[in-house]
Amino acid sequence: MGNLSSTEIELTGESHVESWLAENGYSNVTKEILFPRETEIRASGNLGNIIVQVRTFVHPNRPFKLSEYETHKIMLRASRHKNTAYAAYVVIDETKNLIGDIIWERLG
Repeated sequence: MGNLSSTEIELTGESHVESWLAENGYSNVTKEILFPRETEIRASGNLGNIIVQVRTFVHPNRPFKLSEYETHKIMLRASRHKNTAYAAYVVIDETKNLIGDIIWERLG
């Protein structure tokens, strides 16, 4: 992980996702801290509201999917609010730049 702390890595990935959402027509992009080290991003779009769980990795590490338990939790929260659940997988370099594109996975 080099010089980046796990908190810096998480915050950087979330920032990249928030920027992507704003640049792609989503509004009311907010971050909600659910538990320590568990944050979700909520946003409103033309096709509906979404909840996003972000996973961030430092290159050369590659993204791995959310566990079944994590997927189930975010899907339950999304269904309670009539939102669509997504996972966003982000890869950054040591200087916090995005490597490649954000990988999106619709959950459910």
